[in-house]
Amino acid sequence: MIIIQDFIPEGRPNRPGTRITGPRYITVHDTANPNNGADALAHANYLKGDDAASRQVSWHFTVDDIRIVQHLPLDEVGWHAGDGNGPGNSSSIGIEICENADGNRARAEANAAELVAHLLMQFSLGINEVVQHNHWSGKNCPHVLRERPNGWKGFLKAVQSHLQAAGTPIAGAAQATLGQALAWARSRNADQSFLKVAPIYWEIAGEMGIRPEVAYAQSAKETAFGRFGGTVDRSYHNWCGLKTREGGASGDPGAHARFPDDETGVRAHLQHLALYAGLEVQGDIVDPRHFPWLKGTAVTVEALGGRWAPSADYGVSIVRDYLEPLQNTEAPADDLVDKEAAQKVINLLGALWMASADELVQAAAHYAANALRDAAGIPRGEER
Repeated sequence: MIIIQDFIPEGRPNRPGTRITGPRYITVHDTANPNNGADALAHANYLKGDDAASRQVSWHFTVDDIRIVQHLPLDEVGWHAGDGNGPGNSSSIGIEICENADGNRARAEANAAELVAHLLMQFSLGINEVVQHNHWSGKNCPHVLRERPNGWKGFLKAVQSHLQAAGTPIAGAAQATLGQALAWARSRNADQSFLKVAPIYWEIAGEMGIRPEVAYAQSAKETAFGRFGGTVDRSYHNWCGLKTREGGASGDPGAHARFPDDETGVRAHLQHLALYAGLEVQGDIVDPRHFPWLKGTAVTVEALGGRWAPSADYGVSIVRDYLEPLQNTEAPADDLVDKEAAQKVINLLGALWMASADELVQAAAHYAANALRDAAGIPRGEER
C-alpha cells in the first residue's frame, strides 16, 4: 500500500491545525463526484484550491483504484463529518472513496478497506470504530456502499480480512500442541496449577474455534504462569483477569469474577476471547462481561491492546513475550505420547462411551480421549 502525501498548505482556512482527539474513529465517505478524471489526485488539487478553502472542507485521505493520497497529518482535525465541533470532526479520520466513472470502483473500495485496516492497527482501534459519514450527520454517505445490498457489511468484512492477515488471529485451529505448551510452561517455572489447566484449554478452545495456545499465552501473562500474586489469587479460578459484569477498580478484589472451578474459568476466558474475535458462542454463557458491543472489536491478539487491558502494547506483549516463545518450544521426547499406544486407549475410551448410559461417564471418556489425541498429535475425529 503506497500513500502519497500531498498536504493542504498550513494556514489555509480548511486546515485549522487543531489537534485531533485520539483519533477514536475512522469515518468513511464517498466523493459523490462521478465525473471522469475525479480521482484522488484531482481531489488533492481541489482541497488546495480556493473553493475548498472558502467552504472550509477537508479530510485526511482520498482513495481511488490506483493510489491513496493523504491531505492532512493524522494528528490534525479535518472538516468532513458535518457535525461542527462534534466528535465526527474532532476525533475521526476522514476517508473519501472515489467514484469517478473512468475508474474501477471495486478496486477503490478494496484499497480503502486496506487503508482502514492499516489505520485501525496503527491506532489500536476496533472494527466498531469504523463508521459512515451518515453516523455523524444523517447524510446519505457513503451512498454507494449504503445503497448497494450488503455494501457496508461487505466493506467491513474486507477490512477484517486485512486485519486477520496482518496480525495474529485469535480464531482458528491450534498451531501448537499441548506438549509444546507444557514444555514451555515448565521452562518458565510455572506453578503446577498452570500445568494442570493446560489440557482444559486444548479441550474447550477447539469447540469454540479459538486457538488454545493464544489463550494459554494470555493466561500466562495475566496470572504470572499460575503464580498469581496480585489482586486475584488461585481461589478465583480466574485465568485471565476477567472482571464481574459491574467491573470496578483493578485493585478491588470484589471487581474480579470468581468461578466455581477451573473448567468454568477457562470457558469464561475462551468465551470472552471468542466475543472479541467476532465468533458466535453456543451454549450457556459463563463470561460475566459478554457485552454485544464488544463482538468483533479485536480479531487479532495485537488488537486486544487498549481493550482487554489499558496498555496499547498489551496484545503485542502477549505475542512477543509469551505466544512466540511457546510456539518455538519443542516438546521433549519423553513428553511425547506413543501414537499406537494412545490409539488403543482412545479406542477403549470410545467403547466405554458407547457402553455407558451415564452422561458423566460419557463426558469424562470424551474429555480424556480428546486430551490424549492432543498429547499424541492425533487429529480429533481420526479413527481406526
